[in-house]
Amino acid sequence: MLYRVGPEWPTSAAQLEEALAREPFAECGATQQKSTGWVPPRGQAHGALVEVVDGQWIARLAIETKPVPGDAVRRKTQEAIAQIEKTTGRKPGKKEVRDLRDDALLALLPQAFPRRAEITLWLNPHERWLVLDTGAQGKADEVITSLVRVAGKGFAIGLLQTARSPQVAMTAWLAAESADELPETLHIERECELKGSGDEPAVVKFTRHDLATDEVRQHVAEGKLPTKLALGWQGRVGFMLTQTLQLKKIGFQEGVFEGEAKAQGDDRFDADVALATGELSALITDLIDALGGEVEASAVTDQAPATGTPATATSAPAPAPVPAATADADDPPF
Repeated sequence: MLYRVGPEWPTSAAQLEEALAREPFAECGATQQKSTGWVPPRGQAHGALVEVVDGQWIARLAIETKPVPGDAVRRKTQEAIAQIEKTTGRKPGKKEVRDLRDDALLALLPQAFPRRAEITLWLNPHERWLVLDTGAQGKADEVITSLVRVAGKGFAIGLLQTARSPQVAMTAWLAAESADELPETLHIERECELKGSGDEPAVVKFTRHDLATDEVRQHVAEGKLPTKLALGWQGRVGFMLTQTLQLKKIGFQEGVFEGEAKAQGDDRFDADVALATGELSALITDLIDALGGEVEASAVTDQAPATGTPATATSAPAPAPVPAATADADDPPF
């Protein structure tokens, strides 16, 4: 997801490194359900928490969870309840049942296998963009919440906003009779999703289908609005634009990374970061222009977001959520 960082912080990669070092990652303890913290983006033990490549800053947050099946907790709780009823002849009250459920969870946690996810953060210090390589709002919230904790009130951040909403723009592009009406740097590919209105809206999906047809224009004329649209940028990057201004299914075209395949280790990491951030920086700039330009936020928040909602910035006309650099399954190569 793409955020706009305030001008006050961070002023240097060293300042960001110092802040992230306040929350290093540690694996879940035996009875700990979740642990988050910052890890070296190169994957090397004791490495730097912030890497600077071609002027771009890269960091990575790790989230480890130990899921315990709810059915296992219920069975163990019922066993404890049955034992109490058998030995005392009484039925436990609600509070006691809750305590028994907590005890059952703690007893099962050491047996749970941990799962780890890592979210890469890319900060463009020149544009002051903060890009997260996740389309999952909960994971984005984890990153922003950690940043706010380690940076304090000096860390101002808000969602980037455009003058024209992605859905309005996508609708106009699909309804266009000629390709000349599309932005010069973008072209429509062969996949989209259209959704109607109402309690049970009709949904029409096109896959590997020419979208410059009367059939598609008719659906749009009937009021079905695009929620997803596959686009290509400059013949170099393909992606799926969503109504919430996320970029998913990012794919670099053949030849874009030509010449870096031979690089290995640190050289490969540096080459991947430099090429990917260079391409995506230009793509994001052109996409913002195609959506009428960025709307300057009138205010930003320095508070941690509530669960399930991002830190937000209020703005003028047609505010929109912001893009994800990519979905989790289609991470850019850095």
